[in-house]
Amino acid sequence: MVPSGLPTGTVSSGRDGSDATRDGGDTPDARARIAELERENEALRAAVEKQRRENERIVERYEQLLDRQQTASNGRPAAESHADDAGDDDGPLERLAGLLRR
Repeated sequence: MVPSGLPTGTVSSGRDGSDATRDGGDTPDARARIAELERENEALRAAVEKQRRENERIVERYEQLLDRQQTASNGRPAAESHADDAGDDDGPLERLAGLLRR
């Protein structure tokens, strides 16, 4: 593992010794390791998919906030729209949108 804790892309069995001393056959230990790696791979794929869906949700929410801001700035005076926004319980996305407006 690299210091960041992310895998480097290489796979190690975690055992000491060189590859030459290991049995290259299809041993139960090798099959177990392959099964373990397949489970890890599946878990990583699921985590990536979950993060992708979360990213899409964030982008959609941000686009809604931008649309709302543009509607507010085009449809009524800025002071009136800021007064309405101040009363809302702003979440992190609203705060981010507010920072980007400045």
